[in-house]
Amino acid sequence: MLAIVLLLVVLVVFRPQREPLMQEASLDTRPHPEASSSQASNEPVVIAVVGAVEHPGLLSLDPGSRVADALEQAKPQPDADLAGVNLAEKLVDGQQITLPRIGEVLSRPEDPAPPGDAGGKISLNRASISELTALAGVGEKTAAAIIEYREANGGFQSVEQLQEVKGIGPAKYAAIAEHVVL
Repeated sequence: MLAIVLLLVVLVVFRPQREPLMQEASLDTRPHPEASSSQASNEPVVIAVVGAVEHPGLLSLDPGSRVADALEQAKPQPDADLAGVNLAEKLVDGQQITLPRIGEVLSRPEDPAPPGDAGGKISLNRASISELTALAGVGEKTAAAIIEYREANGGFQSVEQLQEVKGIGPAKYAAIAEHVVL
């Protein structure tokens, strides 16, 4: 509990002063553009925050916001396990953040497969670091490189572009190519 309070104090004290990044998002029934196009423009990133937070639901944040920004608005509960999430992870439009409680093991259903997908594949343009590390041979550094490439290039246009990511050679590409989609 003390660790959580200290972490929140550090986040608030050392965060640069600026206007709040988030506000409640209204339910929008229009189709959302791909994450890469919303981040390429100045459109807000809409995410869902659930789990051990006082204010679960949809949030609208500035492009480039991070998980810590979302949790600042959603207010973690005292029994939230902040070590269970990557506070530095950049947010992607349509992402859901689940904040577990201390000692809770999260088991969530697979994200729905995109139309035409065989299912169970990981989206290169939407996956978080933790989702990417589920791929065989992909550690945190490679997952971070995939996300960095995605953000720098406006998303992946083809699975073959994985070969341009630092740390992915022919063998690693062959091992993961059939397990990913755009």
